[in-house]
Amino acid sequence: MNARKVLEMGGGTLLISLPKAWAKKNGVKKGATLSVDELSGRRLIVKPIEESGDKPREFSIEYVGDGIRQALNELTGAYLVGYDVIRVGGKVMGREERALLKETLGRLIGLEIMEEDSKHITVQFLLESSAIDPERIVRRLSGILEGMMKDTAEALMKDDRKLLSLVAERDDEVDRLYFLLVRIIRSATLHAEVAEMYRLGAVDMLDFRVLASFLEGVGDALAGLSKNLSGAKVRKAVAQNYSKVLMMLIEMDDLATRAFLTRRAGGTAESYSRLGELSANVGATLARIAELTGAEGHVHVEALGTLDRVGKTLVDISDLVSTTRLVT
Repeated sequence: MNARKVLEMGGGTLLISLPKAWAKKNGVKKGATLSVDELSGRRLIVKPIEESGDKPREFSIEYVGDGIRQALNELTGAYLVGYDVIRVGGKVMGREERALLKETLGRLIGLEIMEEDSKHITVQFLLESSAIDPERIVRRLSGILEGMMKDTAEALMKDDRKLLSLVAERDDEVDRLYFLLVRIIRSATLHAEVAEMYRLGAVDMLDFRVLASFLEGVGDALAGLSKNLSGAKVRKAVAQNYSKVLMMLIEMDDLATRAFLTRRAGGTAESYSRLGELSANVGATLARIAELTGAEGHVHVEALGTLDRVGKTLVDISDLVSTTRLVT
């Protein structure tokens, strides 16, 4: 702990000294003006005044030859690291290249085209950091996943192939939110003031990053499941059991996500017990489906494996909470 003694000037003004190494690193000298912002009732953020404004972080990508795919990878990487203004240019972009670039932008929430000519495109991240909350994004992700599971169950019961195809399309929104959440976590890792704004410690950032991967994986699995089953004939008795599994997975998702977000030391034992019970019931119902569909081809084998992975992933999310409690 770097303790600093508080001094008092005339008139009741309180002073503390700044660490010499920090001042040198940040170019703070005698007469410099610092920004002091109240983060919470017991926390302040002190930083050089030039960093307290809204000066955007910029990144340039050179597009040459046939390297549009490389440029798009760099664009996504710059977004995830937290750059606010990204410039792509260097040669005339054809219609196909521009379409690919704009398709990539469609997957990255908050990026909008600000300038465009035949050789250059400049995009800027326009969402206010104060309006983005990692917990809110997690709730939104969880809600989309639960909706995907609910609609898959309904589509199977009604033999509605169109609804199944719509479920798969919703994975695009899961991916968009996943990229946004990763951007926030990476920015918090690189910039202490971002971590402070969202009140994220080192363990929190690691947990949110793992959680993002888990939820994105569930979205991919559910999209694959809907596509897989849309081409299969599912008997009513089998559809009923699929529906039972999906309803249990919805409850598991709700329990696991709420446990992660609350992280309360008490009151979670009941949730863990219920998750264990649901996980066992999911396994038993999947086994029942395997019996009913034993001679009906590989489509159900793949679907059963997918649902089993989803259930295990939701249990893994609850395990993140247990690990955090041990650490803290």
